[in-house]
Amino acid sequence: MQHWLKTIGHARWSLPDDWLGADGGLERVHTTGFPRRPRIGIGDRLVYYAAGWRVVFAIVEATSEPHAVEHPRWPWRVAVEPLVLVPLLSNAPPVEAIGVAARSMSQQSHIRLGPDHYLRAIEAIASIAGGAELGAG
Repeated sequence: MQHWLKTIGHARWSLPDDWLGADGGLERVHTTGFPRRPRIGIGDRLVYYAAGWRVVFAIVEATSEPHAVEHPRWPWRVAVEPLVLVPLLSNAPPVEAIGVAARSMSQQSHIRLGPDHYLRAIEAIASIAGGAELGAG
C-alpha cells in the first residue's frame, strides 16, 4: 500500500468552504481525477489537499485501478471510498501540519507520501473529524 497527497482544485479554481454540500461534493468522495495515468493501486490511501486553501481535508482509499474517461482536463479516474473527512475547509488543518510544504504541491496532481507524513495526516484530520482509527494499514 502506498500513500499519496492528492490535489483537489487548481490555480484558477478552488473548492468552496462547504465542499461536501457543493456541486460535485458527493462525487469527490467516491472518485477522483488525474491529468495522466497515476501509479495508484487498489488499497492505496490518498490524503486530499485543497488547492487555494492549503489544507488537508480527507483520507480516502482507492477501490479501483486507474481507468480512462472522456474528460478534457482529468482523463484518468480512480474510484475511492472515504475513510475520514472534514466537511468545512475552514476547519481543516494546514498541509504543513503533516510535514509537507504547500509549495511541494505546485503544479502537481499528486505526490507520494512517506508513512510518517501519512500518520501525521491521520492525526491532524482525525483530531478535527472525530478521531477515526485508520492506522498506517
